[in-house]
Amino acid sequence: MGNVLRQHVYLRHRFEIEAIMERDSLRRYSFGVTNNRAKRQASDGAAQAAIAGIATGAGAALGGPAGALAGAMAVPALSTGLKMLSDKVARNRQDRSSEVLLAAADALGVNEEQLTGLLLEDERLLELTGRVILSAQDISLGVKRRALALALAAAVDDPSPARLDVMELIHSALSSIDAPHIRFMYVISSADPLPEFPERPIPGQRYGMSVGQASKKDPGLTEGASAILQKLLSLGLVESSSNGIAAGDRYKPYALSRLGRHLLSLLREPQGE
Repeated sequence: MGNVLRQHVYLRHRFEIEAIMERDSLRRYSFGVTNNRAKRQASDGAAQAAIAGIATGAGAALGGPAGALAGAMAVPALSTGLKMLSDKVARNRQDRSSEVLLAAADALGVNEEQLTGLLLEDERLLELTGRVILSAQDISLGVKRRALALALAAAVDDPSPARLDVMELIHSALSSIDAPHIRFMYVISSADPLPEFPERPIPGQRYGMSVGQASKKDPGLTEGASAILQKLLSLGLVESSSNGIAAGDRYKPYALSRLGRHLLSLLREPQGE
């Protein structure tokens, strides 16, 4: 399932890129094969020059004959090391994408082939899946990848336009936030809100938590609290709960929005794990 789906999504993105670059590619081709070969040689030479430069710097630090020998020996070692690093990064990215797809299948209680069939049947669902696969490659936090898998599973379970709209917002938010944002959301979710969020403002009634209060609960957030808050506000995950009470940003209370509460529920670890 993973290989078939990844190949399908890859080809879609590849064809889109090729269509955009077609005219430019034709123009470049007019310069001939010789010019293309020269470009490749220049590119390879630049890479080797960069490696050689690093090696030369290492040799210069030692100085004398020993430094010259170290610099000469470092070039093939660095070249091999860089290839190993590139291969490791590529494997990690592929493993993360596969992990998200397998977790989505597990959440739905279907096997890999069944999930593939469901995804390929719906064009918009397939587009969301392509974005999820690409995003998962760059997400190092396991809790975010798990939340991404649950969001994809929810979209597969109910691929209605309204549900897909919400899951696309969830995907966008998960791709944009990091560990400090998640910590901030956890902190303000522990505030003492009203028993139910009011449908309309209640004069003088406060709920939620101010940035200052959140920083006291988690001092590690203090320095970046304002930047964290602005990012969460821009994504619609947090909203002001001041109900018209005039106050500076640091003293104004904030609470998770409905979207924020939904996303946080996906980020919470299941009981028993």
